[in-house]
Amino acid sequence: MANQLAPQRADLYRRGIILGAVSSVGYSAANVFLRAVDDCDPVWVSCIKAVPTILIVFPWLVWRYQKVERKICPPKLVLGLVTLSIVSHYVGNVGFQWSLNKIGMSLAVPICLGVLIVTGALVDWWFLKDKPSARTIGSMVILITAVVVLSTGGKEAFAQLKKLLDNPDANPYLLTFAIGAVIISGVNYGVFGAVIKVVGNRGVSQPAIMTIISVTGFLFLLVLSSQSGAWDEQHNLEFNNLAQMTLAGICNAIAFVALVSAIKILSVTRYNLVNASQAALGAISGAVIFDEPVSVWMVLGIVLTVIGLMVMKRDK
Repeated sequence: MANQLAPQRADLYRRGIILGAVSSVGYSAANVFLRAVDDCDPVWVSCIKAVPTILIVFPWLVWRYQKVERKICPPKLVLGLVTLSIVSHYVGNVGFQWSLNKIGMSLAVPICLGVLIVTGALVDWWFLKDKPSARTIGSMVILITAVVVLSTGGKEAFAQLKKLLDNPDANPYLLTFAIGAVIISGVNYGVFGAVIKVVGNRGVSQPAIMTIISVTGFLFLLVLSSQSGAWDEQHNLEFNNLAQMTLAGICNAIAFVALVSAIKILSVTRYNLVNASQAALGAISGAVIFDEPVSVWMVLGIVLTVIGLMVMKRDK
């Protein structure tokens, strides 16, 4: 029986890795579009970005309710997902978007990913009782090293920091706040994946999880946007900026669907390790799309990313 199940488990694991990779590509593409609107109101950007996800997952939820099962999410879990959504959209998405304008994508993405990997592994171990194997820990070390190398080699990051530090009108604490926001964002994303996995294991369907999180986040950010006056700022409403936000939202929606599907199969730690390839994808997109110079650091970071993912092998 065990031998018969082995091929099925291997296929399921491969499916989880593929979904994780799709999620990583989707989030990397979203970050490219978000970079183009990093001077817009971060709450408004996050609000618009949530719309495509709602348009995708809500019809899926209705279809599932009518055709598959008429199951209502328990009130306690709904409350938990609503709380998670509010915290994640504000602390995670808005905080990350704000930091992009302050320290740039080349620094914000690697810091966020490094913190996410560590946080996810600790939550996985302490709360989900999924202790990482020696191979997984080795993969973590290599991938975090890759993230650091890619960050170190990011000329854009250093240029952004130099510009910030050399500006006499800049708040001396702004850099600290920006890095702190990215770190908190990474912690949030690490916990986010674990909560989704727990809720999914308790029988809540994927479209229900995504609909509750997306609708709650959109309504919450919409209220904040109206209070901040983002609707009155012409820059936030320019067609090109709205198009960039919408494209980021479409990529984010694809990534979110893949995330929820992948994390149902993989452990939180393994998913986050696959997701760490965002740092390498971000460096590649910077070179290809934004004509950033290819450095030895960039090549080394990409090579380390590939090695780290190869080391992460399914345990027997």
